[in-house]
Amino acid sequence: MTWSTRFRRPTACLLDRTVLLLATIFVAIDWLNGLLRYLSPHSVPLSAVLKAVLLALIIWRGWQLCRRELQLPLLLMLLMLPGPLYIKWLTGHPYLVADLQLIAKAGAMLLAFAYFSVQAQQRGADFLRWVDFLMLAAFALLLVNAALGLAGYGGTAYQPMDEVSQKFLGVKGFFISTNELSALLLVLSGWLFCRSWEICRWTYPLLGVASIFIAALLLTKTGLFGVLLLFIGIPVLLMRREQWQAAKIYLLFTLAILLILIVLILLNWRQLLQAIGLYDKLMFAYEQRGFFGILLSSRDFYLQRNFTLVAEQYPHWLQLFGVGQGGVKLWLKKYFIELDFFDLLLFYGLAGAMLVALSFIRLFKALFSRLTQSPLVKPLLLLNVILFTVAMLAGHVLTSGMLWLPWALVNAAIFVDWPQRQSEQAVPLEHA
Repeated sequence: MTWSTRFRRPTACLLDRTVLLLATIFVAIDWLNGLLRYLSPHSVPLSAVLKAVLLALIIWRGWQLCRRELQLPLLLMLLMLPGPLYIKWLTGHPYLVADLQLIAKAGAMLLAFAYFSVQAQQRGADFLRWVDFLMLAAFALLLVNAALGLAGYGGTAYQPMDEVSQKFLGVKGFFISTNELSALLLVLSGWLFCRSWEICRWTYPLLGVASIFIAALLLTKTGLFGVLLLFIGIPVLLMRREQWQAAKIYLLFTLAILLILIVLILLNWRQLLQAIGLYDKLMFAYEQRGFFGILLSSRDFYLQRNFTLVAEQYPHWLQLFGVGQGGVKLWLKKYFIELDFFDLLLFYGLAGAMLVALSFIRLFKALFSRLTQSPLVKPLLLLNVILFTVAMLAGHVLTSGMLWLPWALVNAAIFVDWPQRQSEQAVPLEHA
């Protein structure tokens, strides 16, 4: 062993430990950042600093471990820069930092997925236990945050609208973005549903009730319907044939209860939506834009308006590179469409659209490659299909600063060698 190898090994261990530590407090820092911002508008952006350091360390260490998997995402991220840089030079607008942050968010999931996939292969069962702890702690924090929100602390999920007279505006507590929090809830719930069903089944309904409770307080269609779909779908995907046959009576009974609930909901949908505070908001969207107004929350209107403006104001060659957030914000107050593919296409051109495509292609390719090796794959396929749908119809998935790390971690867990996950050959976290 050479001197340089002996020198690099302790350094690599320190880098990995630092990444694991920062990842462990990832969601807590977001909550603390929101708390400080709520207490003082001039607070230090702790979350942005921590995530920048974490992503830099992931790239640094990932370049040593899985350089090939990092090359294309990093190249696309670099190709997303020329358009915003040109607009900055042309107009002198102050939005370049925001573009750098959004480009980092958009590529961070792929970079973290590559790095933590290696960690999952090396650490085995310890990686699973660490992810379990992280997800459970983050979920507990969401519950505490929801309770504080109900008690009147923190912010509401939505701002009052002149056209909508509803008393309850939802609860987001001390987190900053309701939509990003809703997507984070899907990832945490999906993982905990899967693991509780396999390890401690009696906790499954408790986690389900808690997840639905948080989603109902957030008042987002994404959170509520996504959590319900995961709660119902994950047991279906995890049950083996002999379990289906043994539980046939219970399943028929459960199906009958679900049908009764669906009928009751259909008969009392108006009162139910009024009770949770969604009725006025949904009816206003329906009156303005019809069914698609409810489904897309008027995002189809912003899609048409924003692309039309860019086509009128900028040359075609620049549209291929994107005009950045500043290029749209110079003309429009609401410059985000809130559809991930179209936002990244508008802001960063073809490179942004390719990054969206690459993210989901790599995830689904990895999942299908491990379909017979890991029982986590089927539930994660359902979760990623939901997140893909959310990204296409509601946004705040690839453009979320809260989601990329937990999302990468749960998908990287499929690379744990499942038959040997209890083996003592796994590398303990403290001895990495």
